[in-house]
Amino acid sequence: MLLDGDSGGGAVLEGTVDVNPPSIAKASTLNIDVGVAGITPGHTVFAQCQSDLETGLSCIAVYSPANGILRLRISNWSSSAIDGAQRTWAYQAYS
Repeated sequence: MLLDGDSGGGAVLEGTVDVNPPSIAKASTLNIDVGVAGITPGHTVFAQCQSDLETGLSCIAVYSPANGILRLRISNWSSSAIDGAQRTWAYQAYS
C-alpha cells in the first residue's frame, strides 16, 4: 500500500530495534534515536512498540532525520517524570 505522494518502487525495510528511553519530564517530549541500517529521510516509516508503554507515555512521531537513524518522538502526558523501560519496537520503512 502506498500513501498519497509516495512513488514506490524502493525496497521495504523492516525489523525490530531495542529502545530504552531516558527519564522524560512531566508534560515533555524527547526524541530517541536508534541506528537502522539502510533507512533514509526519504522513507515513510511506521513503528510500533511490542509491549505496553508506561501509562502517560505516547509515541507521537516516527521518522528518519538522517541516513541510518530512526527517530521516535515520545511524549510524557502525565504529571510526573517517567523513566520508560527498554522495549522492542517493530518498524517498516517504505521509499
